[in-house]
Amino acid sequence: MTDETPWLTRDQLRAWMKLVAVMELLPAALDQQLQRDADLTHFDYMVVAMLSETESRTLRMSALAAATNASLPRLSHVVSRLEKRGLVSRCPSTDDRRATDVRLTDDGFAAIVAAAPDHVRTARRFVIDALSDEQVRELDGITRALLGRLDPEGRFAALTYPRDEDEVLCEERLTGGARAGASAPTAPAGVLFRDATADDGALLRHATLAAMNWQTASFVDADLDRPEFAHYVVGFDPARDHGVAAVDGDGPVGVAWVRFLPADDPGYGFVAEDVPELTMAVDERGRGRGIGTALLARLLDAGRAAGWPGVSLSVEDGNTGARITYERAGFRTVGRNGDSDTMLVRF
Repeated sequence: MTDETPWLTRDQLRAWMKLVAVMELLPAALDQQLQRDADLTHFDYMVVAMLSETESRTLRMSALAAATNASLPRLSHVVSRLEKRGLVSRCPSTDDRRATDVRLTDDGFAAIVAAAPDHVRTARRFVIDALSDEQVRELDGITRALLGRLDPEGRFAALTYPRDEDEVLCEERLTGGARAGASAPTAPAGVLFRDATADDGALLRHATLAAMNWQTASFVDADLDRPEFAHYVVGFDPARDHGVAAVDGDGPVGVAWVRFLPADDPGYGFVAEDVPELTMAVDERGRGRGIGTALLARLLDAGRAAGWPGVSLSVEDGNTGARITYERAGFRTVGRNGDSDTMLVRF
């Protein structure tokens, strides 16, 4: 019998053994610091931290599992332990009685504010500060490639977290400042915001295609002429609809807008004729600058001021990062459309 085992080369084996050592030593180092200083395991910390970044400090169990890269059974066990300590509470979801929400208590929020500074120092000591900026970018690429094999279906949020808006939210949380998801964020440096106009058809068309291709380039520009997609762009009327564009020195870097669609021509996230449907996209060069958070907050603030009953949207299965982002802003699942959930935030 021919030995077809794909044995590692000497260089591959060296790299592999170093990775194995890191996988053994790093979790122990993180756990040791957190247990000593905060009486938390690293996974406990991740659960509490992810809850702390939502506006309501609440996530559905399935979304929390995705955010913490965990299975539901493991998460359930840890949540039970944290619940006994008074750091979290569980209750049936208000939007789906079959589902369970996990809510961070005031004691839990105080615990994460106290634990975060030393945890960040530990992460810097053992990983970030040991690498150059270029090596950090290489690490991001390497781990992205590995996660593509370990989580090919994109069940967990690691590939999409933090999103462009999360940089601001994380800073607020770690400094014990304003709660994540709060309105009226400071404007990112070098970025101006303006209302979308009827002349922004090309911008909305480009953004719609980017939103549709969130995972892979499955659609082309011609697909936007199909009726089920065209109504997101064609006929945008600032007197009825509303949009906010982010612009820097090189042009638009992101846009968020809503359309009031009729019941006989509904969008994928249609709820009611008086509830507009949201679409948002941020260009790659605009990510990591807090632009997404600023766009979403400004649009929702405009809706509150205008007296809209709420805003709806559609998020596809597997787009975990987007789902968590919208839940942080107060959106909750209210329906199902094919392979997508319809989400709604009420004002």
